[in-house]
Amino acid sequence: MLQELDRIDIVRYSRQLPLLGAAGQVKLLESKVAVVGLGGLGSLVSMYLAALGVGKLIVVDYDEVGVENLNRQILYTTDDIGKSKATVAGERLKALNPLVEVEARNARITRDNVAEVLEEADIIVDGLDDWRTRLVLDEYAWETGKPYVHAAVDSYYGQVTVIQRGVTTCLACITPKPIPEPGCRAIVAPTVGITASIEVMEVLKLATKIGQPSYNKLIVIDSLKPSIDEVPLKPTTECAKCREKLLE
Repeated sequence: MLQELDRIDIVRYSRQLPLLGAAGQVKLLESKVAVVGLGGLGSLVSMYLAALGVGKLIVVDYDEVGVENLNRQILYTTDDIGKSKATVAGERLKALNPLVEVEARNARITRDNVAEVLEEADIIVDGLDDWRTRLVLDEYAWETGKPYVHAAVDSYYGQVTVIQRGVTTCLACITPKPIPEPGCRAIVAPTVGITASIEVMEVLKLATKIGQPSYNKLIVIDSLKPSIDEVPLKPTTECAKCREKLLE
């Protein structure tokens, strides 16, 4: 513990240390978090996690920055158009907090590579706009027992929940049917910002053990009203069949 405390930048983290305590900051330092998808949600989530001081940040995306991304994906600039999101994100996050180990993976997550890409991660974070890939993360998280922080946004609405085998339902049980087509249809930046901030708080709670993660409830954000509501979810341990059917 004392050895780890020597690695904490007291000044950098001075505004959060009164809330997290040295023990909480050390737990963050020891955590390894994977953010899959570096669009609106993922770019914001990864920036906050880097600023908070997670020990290792694994950021994953296969896409390039497009001009249509820039209304909400504030990790990127106009000069980044056409560049790999993962590469740009890796550089920016290291610059934001050099104390965080950042591993950028330019990859599309599939059932074949998910274990290899996310093996080191303690917590998996959903920054995707593709429900089928979310189900791949859900399957991997369920098999390994790793917590999976899910979020999705559309229009003025967002949702967040934490999936944990043995505690909650799986994501497949609450996936819209039929599965929506991938991609962002219409979105305003504040909706993404609110949803991403809640998602980061869930990661913070999981990593530090401070507070109660949002198990068995779906946090629903309406940024137009504005309102944040909780929808109860029924926990279950029988989830393999529903997911397998959706991934066929």
